[in-house]
Amino acid sequence: MGDISCAENQLPSRRAVASAAAWVVPTIALAVAAPAQASSGPAQQPPGLNGWIQFSWPERNDSRNYVVDGRAGESHQYGAYGLWVTNTTSSSVIEDIRIVLHYLPAPSSWSPSSSSAWSNLSPIGTHTFPEGTHQSYQMTYTGPVTPADGVTNLVNDLRFTGAARVGGSAPSIYIDRYVTVDGVELAFRRRVGTNIYTPLNTNTPPNMPNTPTVPGGRRSSSAAEEFEAVGENAALG
Repeated sequence: MGDISCAENQLPSRRAVASAAAWVVPTIALAVAAPAQASSGPAQQPPGLNGWIQFSWPERNDSRNYVVDGRAGESHQYGAYGLWVTNTTSSSVIEDIRIVLHYLPAPSSWSPSSSSAWSNLSPIGTHTFPEGTHQSYQMTYTGPVTPADGVTNLVNDLRFTGAARVGGSAPSIYIDRYVTVDGVELAFRRRVGTNIYTPLNTNTPPNMPNTPTVPGGRRSSSAAEEFEAVGENAALG
C-alpha cells in the first residue's frame, strides 16, 4: 500500500491554530507530513506525493468523530501546508494519485466527500500491521493537475469525518501515498504520529531525509507538542 500529501501559503500562529481547533477538545490531533529536507528546495524531497494531512480522534470513551483534514483554508506553502508531487517537470505525466488510510479501530463509516478534487474515502479490505488487523480506506485524486518544474501543487480541500469509539487510547493509523510520474509509480507509508517511513516499491527512495522546520514554530517530530491555551496535543510526523 502507499500514500499521498498536502501544502499551503500562510501559516497561523500556534495560538491561532489552537483556537481554531478548540471545538474538537478533547480530541487528539496529528498533522502528518511526508518526508522533507530541512534546508533546501524541492529537489531535496524524495520523489512522490508529499504534503500535510491532519488527523483527529476522540481522546476517551465518547462519541466524537475521527477527522481527516487537508486544511483547505490555508493557502499553499511548500513544506508547510497543502499537497504536492515532488521532482516533476512542466512536461511530466502525473497519474494515479491516491491515498490509503489504515485504521485500528476503524470508524463505522466515513462522511461523503465534499471535496472538489478527491473521491469518497472507500473501504478496500484489511491489512495486518504489528498493532493488529486494520481496516483500509482509499481516496483518489480527481482534480486538476498542472505539471510544474520541481513541485506540482494539488488541490487539498479533502475533509472526512467518521464515527468511532476509541476506548481511551489513541488508534493505530497508517497512511500510504501513491503517484505515478512518467510511468513510474512512487509509493511510501508513514505511521501517523511517528517518523517511520517505509518505501512500498523499489522506485521509491529507501531513506527518509531530515524533516523540516516549518514556519510559525511547528516542526516535524515524533514527539507530542502541546498547543498553547487549549490542552490539545499535536504531533507532526
